[in-house]
Amino acid sequence: MMTAKKNRILIVDDDPTNILILEEILNRQFEIRSVLDCLESVAAAIDFKPDIILLDIMMPGQDGYEICRKLRDQEELAFTKIILLSAKSMLNDRLKGYQAGADDFIIKPFDSEELLAKVRVFIRLKSVQEIDRMKDDLINLFSHETRTPLNAIVGFGKILNASEKLGDHEKECVDHIVSSGMILLELVNKTILLSNLRNGSRAVIEKKTSFETIVEKAVAAVEEKSRLKNIILLKDCKQGTAPFKADEDLMVTALCFVLENAVKYSPYLGTVEVNVRKTKDGIACDVKDNGKGLADVRNPEKFFSEFYVEDVEHHGRGHGLSLVIVKHIVLLHNGSVSAANNKGEPGCTFTIEIPSCLFMGN
Repeated sequence: MMTAKKNRILIVDDDPTNILILEEILNRQFEIRSVLDCLESVAAAIDFKPDIILLDIMMPGQDGYEICRKLRDQEELAFTKIILLSAKSMLNDRLKGYQAGADDFIIKPFDSEELLAKVRVFIRLKSVQEIDRMKDDLINLFSHETRTPLNAIVGFGKILNASEKLGDHEKECVDHIVSSGMILLELVNKTILLSNLRNGSRAVIEKKTSFETIVEKAVAAVEEKSRLKNIILLKDCKQGTAPFKADEDLMVTALCFVLENAVKYSPYLGTVEVNVRKTKDGIACDVKDNGKGLADVRNPEKFFSEFYVEDVEHHGRGHGLSLVIVKHIVLLHNGSVSAANNKGEPGCTFTIEIPSCLFMGN
């Protein structure tokens, strides 16, 4: 019968008595390895690959802070959690440990139940972080490997569709190929952008811009989609001329996604309004539609959750990625995004707000 793999804990302490106490508390639930010589701790950690390292601070040769820094430099131990153990209880000692890369600090003498509780918490945290990294890596790999063949499918489909030798039925089939490829390519591009925003690999490139410029570019980008539904786009940017520093491309992308969402849920011959206004904390951009509105006004935050769709069973086009990308972009600019149903009329309004501290001259 197979047994569940135990989580691993490495104990680094020059006092054999301390090691015996820790082993007595932990060895029933975890796989333990102990190291008395601090100079062997890094090699032992790389070999043992522990989930948790319990590291004493006061040791001969090198102190725990220096060892902690060396452990943090090891790529193999990126997700390993380090808990420092010490009789030192001053705030400066704890802050020094956190600056060295420690995840937590337990003061001796410690309570065994508290130690076990902290170990369990950090093991769960490590597991969550590893799964998140694995998901990001898989999504990135899949997205990049998919984008090249999709570009080929769409490109050659457009070339094929331009041929005069195709009949009406064949052209219709090619149109379906191209449009389906474009939908998948849009999903791939959004997935890559979201992954890069989540892991911080998408650098923010600040430049002088204004909400007036951002609105003009975003409206121009969604005009074709609005034209297909005969939706009128109205904009008022008179209060959006003040310059501020932002990643203009990202802000245009965010507003584009909000506008596309408004167009998608607006009725045929509907209206989408974009209004820029000053607030007490900065400047806001409202995107108002006259669609069916938000189904659950009690929890509007869920509309900015990853892969959220309102009705999964009857879900058509749309990936539940656009609005969460908007949220990540706005948060990068220390702003906020919110949604609420319109008062006394159908539809809802999405609001992007950025703080006054971004404005030039402040």
